[in-house]
Amino acid sequence: MRKDCVAREMSMEIIVGSFMVMVLLGLAYFTIILSREAIFSKSYGIEIVFDKVMGLRNGDSIVVRGMPVGKVSALRLEDDGVHVVGSLEAEVNVRAGYKMTIVQSSVLGGRHLNIDGGPSDGALLKPDTAFLGTTPHDLISDAGEVMSSLRTSLVDGRAIDKISLAADNLYQISERLNTGQGTLGKLLSEDDTIYNDVAASVASLRSLSGRLESGQGTLGHLMADDDQLYNDLSATVASLKIVAQRLENGEGLLGKMMTDDQLYNQLSGIISEAMEVLDDYRETSPVVTFTSIFFGAL
Repeated sequence: MRKDCVAREMSMEIIVGSFMVMVLLGLAYFTIILSREAIFSKSYGIEIVFDKVMGLRNGDSIVVRGMPVGKVSALRLEDDGVHVVGSLEAEVNVRAGYKMTIVQSSVLGGRHLNIDGGPSDGALLKPDTAFLGTTPHDLISDAGEVMSSLRTSLVDGRAIDKISLAADNLYQISERLNTGQGTLGKLLSEDDTIYNDVAASVASLRSLSGRLESGQGTLGHLMADDDQLYNDLSATVASLKIVAQRLENGEGLLGKMMTDDQLYNQLSGIISEAMEVLDDYRETSPVVTFTSIFFGAL
């Protein structure tokens, strides 16, 4: 009887122990799968030196061309910077012109190490090289610097005062427009005087353009399809040109007077003599009149 109890206890302990072992093995398996750790596969090391790592931690992903290829395995703070040691699942060829940066995984936070292996024509570097990483940008720090710069420009640069002054000027302009001051204010006011004047001017211009189109008036005749007035003016101008040409050539009496000084002097002398004769006649005219009256009375 006692042997049966002992056998049952032994069997129960074996079953429980076996169950616990299976549970532990299952937990280990799923831990390895979920963490993506390649325990039994070969890994490749890489070491990168950064000035600062912006919160990069052990276990963060290492990404090449958007594909996770490993994880950060260690971080060491040394005199020349922060040494980031990574464990890669596959060997990554790094060439001259490479770029290694720490970037945000999402807008909610998190970091990962991004590796750009460089151009394909670059010289291949040794895997044990201590690579130099690019200093990452902290969005929060950059945003703080931008806000600080903006605040400085607004306060120290008196931008707020200028904005306030511009707002006051706009308010004054709007008040003047509302009260009908100025040309634009009068156009916007209820007084239609300027509008009526403008409308009358437009009507006058329309009437004038209609008269021009219909050929009324001198300018209308000049713009009309009838070329009679234009031809008359052209003929007059041509005649004046002929007269001017004849004068320049010394033709005719006026032309000779303009070109021949002797004829001009003779005509001047004749005119002078005629003026002298006229003056003598004016002087002797009273005596002749008196004599005529006296002898006529006798």
